[in-house]
Amino acid sequence: MKKLIILPLLATLAFADYTQYKPSEEFANYFTTQNCSQVLDKFYYLNCYDYNYKGTKAVAYKVEASNLKGKQIKKRPRFEDDTNIPKKYRTTWSDYKNSGYDRGHTLSNASMRKTTQAQRSTFLMSNITPQNPQINQRVWNKIEKRERQLALKLGSLEVLNLINYDNNPQRIKNNIAIPSSYVKILKGNNFKECYQV
Repeated sequence: MKKLIILPLLATLAFADYTQYKPSEEFANYFTTQNCSQVLDKFYYLNCYDYNYKGTKAVAYKVEASNLKGKQIKKRPRFEDDTNIPKKYRTTWSDYKNSGYDRGHTLSNASMRKTTQAQRSTFLMSNITPQNPQINQRVWNKIEKRERQLALKLGSLEVLNLINYDNNPQRIKNNIAIPSSYVKILKGNNFKECYQV
């Protein structure tokens, strides 16, 4: 009987620092079966995954100041295939090798480093799109830092990242579409900012 009690308790402790993300009404409209081939509920965030692009079209989540304070996990985990996606629509770490593109996080690793589980969820390949290194390492990185600064200042921030594709996008290995632009919407109490890259 004790084992039955301990296992749920361990599962609860794994998520103790985070609450399950539920999108605001404004953001929820992006995560429907009309917009997405598959809506992936990753507890920490929602992902609107598209089979045709083999990539995400939208990711939404909340950044809490309390989860950015204190000890943060520095060591980066490995990228992992998302086994919740049918195999023929999945992407892998090796698909990006020698492509000229970075494995760009849609939801930043640094925004979810309070627990191992939260951080690992950002390293699922469903959260990754091909990003030009200049964008990934410079421009997008600065905007990700801005989201964390605002969350610390405001206490909490809801974020929506939109990934746009051309009608006939260029592709890398495994038929993964290269996005044409990225949009980040930052929303707090009486506050909103939007960036397009």
